[in-house]
Amino acid sequence: MFGEDRYHADLDRVRRFWAGEGRAIVSMTSDRAAYRQNFNDEEILAKAVENLRDQARLPGVNIPSYFPDFGTISTAKYWGGHWHFDSTGGHIFIDPVAATLDDALALTPRPIDDPEMDIARGLRLYRQLCERLETEHLWFRTPDFQGTLNTAGLIVDQQELLMGMHSEPEKVHAFLNKVCDFLIDYGQYIKRETNGKVCGNIWPFTFLPAELGLSFTEDLMPLLSAELYLEFGIPYVQRLNEAFGGVQIHCCGDWGRHAENLRAAGIRLHAAEFHYPFTDVEELAPLAAETVFATYLIPDRQTRYTDRLTTTAASSPRRPTGSGSR
Repeated sequence: MFGEDRYHADLDRVRRFWAGEGRAIVSMTSDRAAYRQNFNDEEILAKAVENLRDQARLPGVNIPSYFPDFGTISTAKYWGGHWHFDSTGGHIFIDPVAATLDDALALTPRPIDDPEMDIARGLRLYRQLCERLETEHLWFRTPDFQGTLNTAGLIVDQQELLMGMHSEPEKVHAFLNKVCDFLIDYGQYIKRETNGKVCGNIWPFTFLPAELGLSFTEDLMPLLSAELYLEFGIPYVQRLNEAFGGVQIHCCGDWGRHAENLRAAGIRLHAAEFHYPFTDVEELAPLAAETVFATYLIPDRQTRYTDRLTTTAASSPRRPTGSGSR
């Protein structure tokens, strides 16, 4: 589909971009044959092949990858909790398994290789897809990889977690360390099982090879002040950074106030996703020297940009959705 020459040329271009060559890179993805939150294995495999064919026809730097997306609860499932679809059947939720921090601290997650967990299913389908396509060039995106705070906020009642930051900070840190230990093991397991062919999380659509770092979601940032995130968020991003040699963060809320603390922490933040107007690129100026910005525009929430390329004011145009720019 992609061709041997194109594949190696695109992969070389991506690696040169992350090494600092060029200001922007654009890739394309199609959702015509989407298989997001689909739990029928044969349908997933068939649609994944169609999706790859679509992607191969698109312009840009496009490297074949498989997206095993089973909802934003894949890391929390290991700790228990009842998961279910909402009334529309389009969104997946998990009920917190722990009502208090003490309950949470008493939990033990399932083994990383538990065959009932999403990662086992994702890896099995990945291997089957590689065999079906007779290729060793297919890359793997992790089933939704929630960061430490996010995973903790799905395991224990989120209100208890947030209140505990004020009333029982030592218990919060003890639990967050336990969750972070699990996530490090989880990420390393995926790298081993794919021979290092991990290229990011399901969000954003950027392609970050595993040798450069870990991609994860950090959507609890918007709920915390800069001071609270510095105490309860940054230390665990630092741990993931140290374990994987760098990080890429997805956050689609209002998180610009944390940019300076992320910069000062010495984290190798390769890329960060932001959604305008919830966060504006100007707020992220402290990160601009070292971090690639994956930019998204929410058209119906703003009037500054007439579309994804054109500004109505005297400012720099944003890159198309799915791109990364320095």
